[in-house]
Amino acid sequence: MRGRRSAVTEPTPDVALEADVEPAGKGRPTPKRAAARKARRNVTPKNRKEAAAIQRERARSDRKVARSALLTGDERHLPARDAGPAKRLARDVIDSRFTLGQVLFGLIFVSFAASIALANAHSTLLRTVANAGPLLFLAVMAFDGGRNGRRARMTVEAKYGAAEARGIASYAFMRALLPRRFRRPPPKVSRGDQVG
Repeated sequence: MRGRRSAVTEPTPDVALEADVEPAGKGRPTPKRAAARKARRNVTPKNRKEAAAIQRERARSDRKVARSALLTGDERHLPARDAGPAKRLARDVIDSRFTLGQVLFGLIFVSFAASIALANAHSTLLRTVANAGPLLFLAVMAFDGGRNGRRARMTVEAKYGAAEARGIASYAFMRALLPRRFRRPPPKVSRGDQVG
C-alpha cells in the first residue's frame, strides 16, 4: 500500500463541460452499400465525351460558387486570385483609405462633357486644359495607386513575411483604382479604420 496514490482525480471544469455535451451526428443515415456503389457508378463516365461533359459541369458549378463568393465576400470559396489572409489584409489596407480611383468615373464623365462643350471654343488655352486635365489626373491617380500598393505590400510583408507579399502591390494597385462600391470582394472595413 506504500507509495500508491489514489487513481481517482477531480475532473477539471473543462472536462466536466465536455462530458455534458453530446456529440452531434452527421445528420443523415449512412447509405447502404448498394446505393453507394450505384452513385459511384453513375458518376464514372463511359467515354471521353461524357468525361468532358462532367468536367465542364463541375467547372461551371465551381465558377458559380466562386462568383457568389466574390459578391458576398465568403472567404471559403473565393477564387485563388483573392484567397488567403495576405490578400485579405491587402484589401483591408486599401479599403481603409480614400483613393483617387474612387472618383475616376465621375472625372471621366466631367472631362468628356467639358471637351464636348469646349470643342468649338475660340480659346486654345481652354481646349488644352480640357484635354490635358484628364491625362494629368490619370498620372496622379496612377501615382496614388502605386503608393497604396507599396503600403499594402509593406503591411503584408511585416505581418506574413516576404514570401506572402509577392504580387500584393499589383493586386492592391488594381483594387485602389476601383470605386469602393465596385470592389469585389466587398470591403469589410470602413474608411479610416486602423488595419495591420
